[in-house]
Amino acid sequence: MVVGNWRLALLVGVVAVAMADEQYVIWRSSAVSGFDWEPTSGVYYSKEDCDQAIEARRRRIARALTFLRRIGADAAVQSAVGDRVYECRPTVTSSPPDRLKAPESP
Repeated sequence: MVVGNWRLALLVGVVAVAMADEQYVIWRSSAVSGFDWEPTSGVYYSKEDCDQAIEARRRRIARALTFLRRIGADAAVQSAVGDRVYECRPTVTSSPPDRLKAPESP
């Protein structure tokens, strides 16, 4: 009976670790890219870390915009820098196999 409880506890622990192993990446979009979403570099091991990284990016962009305004940059340059949108999304671990694709010949 004790052995059965030990195995169950181990199974629950492995499942909990596997579920907590989700990683996040920052996706960005802007008018320059036609508002297409694209991933940025860097992987975050929790949603909170990813959200903090987004806030840090927003602060850097705000400082850059302040600098651009101070030196008299025109509105087009300011909008190219300031219109970015960020979002945290889980990473894609692997792509599903393409079953309809014909095998490639060597």
